[in-house]
Amino acid sequence: MRSEQIVLTVDALITIAGRDVLLIKRAKAPFQDRLVLPGGHVEDGESFVDACVREIEEEVGLQIRADQLKLLTVLDAQDRDPRPGRHVSLVYHIDFPTHEAIADCQAGSDAAEIEVKELSSLTEEMIGFDHFQAIKLVA
Repeated sequence: MRSEQIVLTVDALITIAGRDVLLIKRAKAPFQDRLVLPGGHVEDGESFVDACVREIEEEVGLQIRADQLKLLTVLDAQDRDPRPGRHVSLVYHIDFPTHEAIADCQAGSDAAEIEVKELSSLTEEMIGFDHFQAIKLVA
């Protein structure tokens, strides 16, 4: 039996006052121009939480500490990512009390732009990958 390569990724669910969520519009395929959580691949020798801290800084320019992130869920559906391999994502959550914390965020890396949306306004069709599954946990 041939096993497929496991690709480890992290995603960040960044909420504001438990009401709004910071999303990025992807700059490239897959799911180009769709809204997704900031995140990406875990590098060799990197812990999951450190990878999430790095990805948040690379994609939205937000500097946080690892101890501010709480593990929310694991996304591991077989077909969750159309790229080769089986992509397994650990999703971390952080909630800021006000929008002031994200005021200086800017799109970088895989992000074409940043959007802040009200959690209750989101639908599964708006969100790329299976990130809506994580969003539902805090909405």
